[in-house]
Amino acid sequence: MDDFDDMRASEARLRALIDTGPGFVWRTGADGGVDFLNQRWYDYTGMTPAEAHGFGWARAVHPDDADGLSRYWIGLLQSNQPGQYEARLRRFDGAYRWFLIRATPKVDQAGRVLHWFGGNTDIDDHKRGELLLSGEKRVLEMMATGRALPEILGELCAVVEGALGGCASGIVLAPSRRGQAVAEAACISNTLPEALIARGMRSVLDPQACPLAAAALAGNQVVVDDLSAESRWPDWATVVRANGFCAAIATPVASSQGAILGVLVILYRQIHAPTGHEDALIAQFSHMASIAIERAFNDVALNQIRSDMAHVARVATLGALTASIAHEVNQPLSGIITNANTCQRMLGATPANIDGALETAQRIVRDGYRAADVIKRLRALFSKKPVASECVDLNATARDVVTLLLGELQRLGISVQPTYGEDLPQVTGDRVQLQQVILNLVLNASDALQSITDRPRQIRLHTWADQRAVHLAVEDNGTGFDVADAAQLFDAFYTTKDAGMGIGLSVSRSIMESLDGQLHASLNELHGATFTLTLPLATTHL
Repeated sequence: MDDFDDMRASEARLRALIDTGPGFVWRTGADGGVDFLNQRWYDYTGMTPAEAHGFGWARAVHPDDADGLSRYWIGLLQSNQPGQYEARLRRFDGAYRWFLIRATPKVDQAGRVLHWFGGNTDIDDHKRGELLLSGEKRVLEMMATGRALPEILGELCAVVEGALGGCASGIVLAPSRRGQAVAEAACISNTLPEALIARGMRSVLDPQACPLAAAALAGNQVVVDDLSAESRWPDWATVVRANGFCAAIATPVASSQGAILGVLVILYRQIHAPTGHEDALIAQFSHMASIAIERAFNDVALNQIRSDMAHVARVATLGALTASIAHEVNQPLSGIITNANTCQRMLGATPANIDGALETAQRIVRDGYRAADVIKRLRALFSKKPVASECVDLNATARDVVTLLLGELQRLGISVQPTYGEDLPQVTGDRVQLQQVILNLVLNASDALQSITDRPRQIRLHTWADQRAVHLAVEDNGTGFDVADAAQLFDAFYTTKDAGMGIGLSVSRSIMESLDGQLHASLNELHGATFTLTLPLATTHL
């Protein structure tokens, strides 16, 4: 009896150890059906032995992980080898946590599997940390590669839900931030039910419809840990609860200047009060959302720049083209006018067919002057007449151009090294025209680097000022130009490029001269060329 009592006591101690240990312990038959689970499993899942035994335990696996775990488990049974798998298991309250599931077979002397023994270890904190880092990396990569704002915010919502667990999330844009950048979207979410978005979330920025968001827009985070006990916003709370949510957090998404860009809304399926760690994560997600939204609308300040500069390029090119045509055509037109006047005088003398000659000469003179007048008016339209002048920050103007071209230059393997002078005085001019000049100089430098293979391709852009003027230089280490070409570089239709039109530098110098500035070129000591523009200081600095 003593041995039997000792055995029972030992079994009891073993059972207590198995039941009170930090993880789940289980055993299956050779076919994989569970025949034992420790008490920790039942306490966590809320299942009974009758519900969990056999393959009933699989109902606790997260739907997104169930198929993968099932395939892995079948493969393990066929291989008779130990293995491990990561999956989420549902807690009794509906929340899911990540577990590392390990399984080891027990075999007889013939190598046949008798049982499988396993243990599940809670790795939720570690796993969510991994997912958070990888998710943040994906979001940042999407920002860097210029993905659309709805895609970026949708991915961010997935990161939010993966890091916090047991929730659905959405980012509601402020009315001023909707429109072209997000294709009129008001709420971006992967998991919020459409009915909730339609009835509740699209009006989430209306103070009358949703004071919850109104409070968030005032700059304060609002936490409602139990919507059933919240009486201030019954209509909104009813819509949310009808879609299976029991708690809500609304966090303002603010720009770097403090303007409200939208609201990050997180809805929990269980009554929930956020922990300090969750508050820190939510603040981090809100900050990432603000970066994405601001970047998207900055890309739209960049698209406008592209449009403005393209317009100026077209007008400037047409102006240079018209000026050249006028120069060429005015010579024969002047001859027509001179000859017609001479003909008129000669035929005015006798003997001649005075009436016929005079009529013909008058038509020649009339048509000649008409053609000259057309060209004169056309030249006046695009001549160097005064432009709308303003005080311009040359550093900011250059930065806009560099930002505009950076992606293309990187694709071509060209590095840009800008050096901007500190406290650079402002100049007087037209910002868009100056951007056109700088753009043309950088593109020319890029063209000069295309054939370079024996050294790094580099463009240096630097600004500085002296007592009377502000300067900007674009320097490259490309092919440069022949000294014999220097005098003609800025002539209209003169080009050293196979596919060039010879317009860009001519237009650029015309723009600079219209602003009382200068543009000149020089060869570098080793490789490439430097083009330097000079502009007088704005009147306020003289």
